[in-house]
Amino acid sequence: MAKEYLVVLFSRSRRVLINDAFMGSTNKKLELEGGSYEISLGPPNNFTPEKQTIDLHNTSSLMPMIVEFEEV
Repeated sequence: MAKEYLVVLFSRSRRVLINDAFMGSTNKKLELEGGSYEISLGPPNNFTPEKQTIDLHNTSSLMPMIVEFEEV
C-alpha cells in the first residue's frame, strides 16, 4: 500500500491515538499506510470531537490530510 500523510492539529502537544494505539504527536506529520482510521487524542479528555473517522488516501508529504481537534 502507498504511504499517506496525516497531521492532527491541536492547540498544544498531545499524543495521537490511531485505532486506539498511540502513534505520534499532534502538530507533526505522521506517515501511515492508506486506509480507514479512527483518530483521537490522549488524556486529558478536554477536546472535541471525541473521535474522528477518516479515509486516508491521495495525500503527499507536501499536502497531508489535516484533522483538527478543539480544546474545550
